[in-house]
Amino acid sequence: MAKELGATHVIDGSKLGDKSLPDAIKEAAEGLGPTVAIDTTGAPPLIKAGVAAMRNKGRYIQVGSAPFDFNLDFNLFEFMAAGKSVAGAIEGEAYPPEYVPKMIQWYREGRFPVDKLVKFMPADQFEQALKEMHDGTTIKPILRWT
Repeated sequence: MAKELGATHVIDGSKLGDKSLPDAIKEAAEGLGPTVAIDTTGAPPLIKAGVAAMRNKGRYIQVGSAPFDFNLDFNLFEFMAAGKSVAGAIEGEAYPPEYVPKMIQWYREGRFPVDKLVKFMPADQFEQALKEMHDGTTIKPILRWT
């Protein structure tokens, strides 16, 4: 689905073999790693891979909330010498009164296919919703209490 929505490169973590995720990310980005890496998952292994994969002078932006007890460890000298930076972003640094109307406009124009990103499910199917979210079947399950 990522390619269908415009991604130029996709990495299936289950098919890495002996290759590490940071190495696969670097390979997909000219062998140097991305200039900008944005994590929306909050999953510690993906955060670590994103930071490790950045190219020199790269910028890593954390959008997804990580677990409260997760600490990111890296060698500060190597990080500084490479000129990398890490930033946190709340709500994507968007200003809702301005950005929400734009998203609605993009949706109406067919440029923001939110219907492909969400799936409504009855609240009593929350275990199925969790399963689908974790296995990638559903990107964002939304539970309904009706």
